[in-house]
Amino acid sequence: MKSYRLPRLQSELMKLFNMALSQKLSDPRLAWVQITEVIISKDLRHAKLYFSHYNNSLGTDAIRELLIKSTGIFKQQIAGAKIMRTIPELSYYYDTTEDRAQKIETLLASVKDEYEDSDYDPDIDIDDYLDDDDYFDFDEEDDDYEDFEEDLDDDE
Repeated sequence: MKSYRLPRLQSELMKLFNMALSQKLSDPRLAWVQITEVIISKDLRHAKLYFSHYNNSLGTDAIRELLIKSTGIFKQQIAGAKIMRTIPELSYYYDTTEDRAQKIETLLASVKDEYEDSDYDPDIDIDDYLDDDDYFDFDEEDDDYEDFEEDLDDDE
């Protein structure tokens, strides 16, 4: 049976950490920083926090250092919420999803520029171009073709 406790706990911790980032920490250098995912080990002793930042002048390493310094506040939030018996060790990782999505968007934009739209007609019906003989590609000398013909005769 699948356990729902761990995903639910991860979701609650992510909400708790994001609330602490926006309300408890008064560091303007952590503005626009968000915890995007929390992954807890099965024994609940370690937690990986993935973060992303938007429109922040600090680099990823500097933001990670600031988050490491604010680990005490995060642990206080876990203790105050009383959702876990033990407080896990927190480690911080940069979430590269935004960067990868931007690369894919760039690639798709470059492919779109190379693709010529003049040949595309949305009103084309594919059935007009398909012949019924294309559906059944049997060789008439093949034994399977004879079986196929017999099956057609039986169906009628």
